[in-house]
Amino acid sequence: MDTNGSFTSSFLRLNVFVQFFVAVTVISLCTRVFSGHLFTVAKNGRQHEIAPPTLPHWTPGLRHALRMAYSAKRFLAQSLNKYGDGTPFFIDAAGEKLLIVLNPEHVRKILRSSSELDANPFVHEKILGQLMGSPQSAIDYYKSPESTVDHDQMMQVRQHTSGSALSSLDDKLFDTLKHNITKSYVEASGDKWTDIPDLYAFFEDQATRAVAETLLGSAIVDSYPSFAEDLWTFIESTDTLLLGLPRFMASEAYGARDRLLSHFKTWGRQADELRKQDKVNTQWDPIAGSTLMQEREKLYSSLPGHGEDGRAAQTLGLLYAGTSLMVPVTFWFFYETLRNPSLRTRVYSELTSHRDLTTSKYDFAQLSATPFLQSLYAESARKYSASLVARQVISPVFALDDRYIVKQGTTVLIPSKFAGQYTAAWASVRPALVSKPLSEFWAERFLVTGTAGKERFSDAGLAGNWTSFGGGEHKCPGRFFARDIGIVALAILFGEFEVEMVDPEGARKLDPVSRREAFGTMRPGGKVAARIRRRHE
Repeated sequence: MDTNGSFTSSFLRLNVFVQFFVAVTVISLCTRVFSGHLFTVAKNGRQHEIAPPTLPHWTPGLRHALRMAYSAKRFLAQSLNKYGDGTPFFIDAAGEKLLIVLNPEHVRKILRSSSELDANPFVHEKILGQLMGSPQSAIDYYKSPESTVDHDQMMQVRQHTSGSALSSLDDKLFDTLKHNITKSYVEASGDKWTDIPDLYAFFEDQATRAVAETLLGSAIVDSYPSFAEDLWTFIESTDTLLLGLPRFMASEAYGARDRLLSHFKTWGRQADELRKQDKVNTQWDPIAGSTLMQEREKLYSSLPGHGEDGRAAQTLGLLYAGTSLMVPVTFWFFYETLRNPSLRTRVYSELTSHRDLTTSKYDFAQLSATPFLQSLYAESARKYSASLVARQVISPVFALDDRYIVKQGTTVLIPSKFAGQYTAAWASVRPALVSKPLSEFWAERFLVTGTAGKERFSDAGLAGNWTSFGGGEHKCPGRFFARDIGIVALAILFGEFEVEMVDPEGARKLDPVSRREAFGTMRPGGKVAARIRRRHE
């Protein structure tokens, strides 16, 4: 046996491996040092009219792509925790660059410059196309010169989520949520308590189904038992789908989306058939849904490129917008009140003072106008909404300030949660806003003393700091319905029922770490046990 030859061969193989490992290490270190140097120069130098710095990275070519693919939510949060001093910075995912902006001065300018930055290109390509699965024919129409659908659908949503139309939605949501909770948790138990093993799961399921039934009708929810589960599987996979990962790497997310789109197409066909027969209840129909959805279906069915697939993607988009942010924020709106006795007492007082004892109906228009409930909801949205406001530069060059410029085609992202905790900027607007740290929940944060010593709600001067529902021309058109979802939930869970937590102090240990993820659903870190019964007062 030639032991020397075998040893030499093994040594050479080992030596090649060592050389490869050393080469990769050296290249990575050099890349990190060089990219770090470029970042520092762009951030701290004195040059003007330059691009914002790109975050340091270790991998040439791919740059931040691998870390984004592993967890975009956590990578962006880590980047903001380390570099979020207000300097805008680029994240580069293998050539696809995203500009992250936190400074309120920059944010205000971005949101007000609708002729230079537009949300629609990002919505068309990324949200509707990549996330919602809209067909290319629909996207091509959105981008065509003759299309006015972006303006038309926004005006339509505003029309049907304000004034008397909003009151009708509120009343329908109240009746639906109360009926569903009664049927599932209270009806069989009489006056006794019913256990809720996981309060967040209970709320997520009940609120999601009630919102869907209010908007789309009861038939689709009744015929699709896994509806809420599929919707939240899809919502929680937002970053995966937006990154464009292939189906085999995200089969669960694609499967949930396929089932949702299939049911929406069936829903659309059934609603169409009712309209042809003139059998639709135009106020609210168990099959065709709300007036909003009926008018929306009429709008999209008349557009080029909008067969069943295009309309189903639009329906998914509206339901995503109506639940992904609203449901978690509403949970915390309710949960923060539930675990604070003084808040609970004050909320209950507001509810009873705006309830008609004869009809047992609440005046949601008046409730939504009370300064305290406005502040309570605004604080819930500030602390617990974790969305990204997106704009795309459509002018040849956009000047963020006298130092940084951004080129056409750049996607700009504003992280609402981190903007809502940017203390220096909040303090400069009104020092009283930070009388309690922004890391804490403070229900009265948005209250100021008005004339005759009366308290009033004020978010004046916060356009660049508080971006939970976007801003500028593209501010969420359904934000008033979002707020009213929260108030309806309080009216039911405090006014119609009693809810108690089993272990309030233990539950505090499950509060989410607010700066661990930059976007996505904020939920407790474990199951919060509770119980519910009908209120008899």
